[in-house]
Amino acid sequence: MAEPTAVASEPVILLDVTMTDGQPYVSLMDVANRLKAKLEVLAEERVVRLIYGDLQASIGENALLSVNQQLVLLSIPPYWSKDEMFVPLDAVQKIFYADIRWRIQTRQVVFLLPRRLGAER
Repeated sequence: MAEPTAVASEPVILLDVTMTDGQPYVSLMDVANRLKAKLEVLAEERVVRLIYGDLQASIGENALLSVNQQLVLLSIPPYWSKDEMFVPLDAVQKIFYADIRWRIQTRQVVFLLPRRLGAER
């Protein structure tokens, strides 16, 4: 299988996937750190807020995500492990408009972000 390719200016993120109940998840904190997105954890509400360029998103413990004040339904809800939120792959896709390349054999995922988002940073 060919490796995913990206235009030089296109942000690419490679992350390990955590399987939970047969579903792939990634750490939202890892994604935010890789993109240098502003992340705020509201521990009491169990909500994470993200700011990345013009994008503002918030996500809690249910399968609803808010992106720029519009509600988006996720395939499955995120979950917390200690102080870290893990989200399904479609959450990253819907927040950052990322193209997903899921590597089942290695349990890794490649997110390709549109140049438009990368240029806003």
